[in-house]
Amino acid sequence: MKLSSDQIAQINQKISSSQVYYTDIRAELTDHIACKIENGLQNEEDFEDLLQKSLTEINPGKFQRQLLMQAHANSFREFLGNLANLGVLVKTLAMTLVIGTFINLFSKNTPEFAETVLKTAFLIACYSGFFLGLWKNKYLSNSRVLTSANVLFLIASLSQFFLRLEWLTWTGANIQQLLFFMTACFSFILCSGYTNLFRQFRKLQWQ
Repeated sequence: MKLSSDQIAQINQKISSSQVYYTDIRAELTDHIACKIENGLQNEEDFEDLLQKSLTEINPGKFQRQLLMQAHANSFREFLGNLANLGVLVKTLAMTLVIGTFINLFSKNTPEFAETVLKTAFLIACYSGFFLGLWKNKYLSNSRVLTSANVLFLIASLSQFFLRLEWLTWTGANIQQLLFFMTACFSFILCSGYTNLFRQFRKLQWQ
């Protein structure tokens, strides 16, 4: 038995934003509860009783946490999956050649300064672009946008710690080669992260 629009609205009202903040997760939880109630109505049970029972059985906060963990895992897989995305790889190569050539102008006499310039420019590009893109409230309340951003922030932050000239000297490569390698890594992080993030923006715009 299908629920009416009033009954769907009633389910929505029962799911408070304090328990489920993200609008897309709230919609998914509403659908989940609606399906459980529809199954119960076939046995001629009361809607109100079924609604209270469903809310008791399904912990909204736990439901949100589980979907957020799943969304983060999916976003991380999508990030790594861009290693096979030709468009992302072409952009990465172009950024590496342009930025790497510029950065290497500083590398001969002051490699530490070149590394600092590279990392600072990377962080500015990573963080400022994201905040400019989140000016609409609907972006802030969508879990998939926020998880894509979280993955980008996490990988960008970890790369700052692990990608260091002093830690890469064991490879035997010279300073110029190492800076190009770091530039390629940073460029991929930017291209892959923003590809996933803008994909979520577009999905919201189409809704």
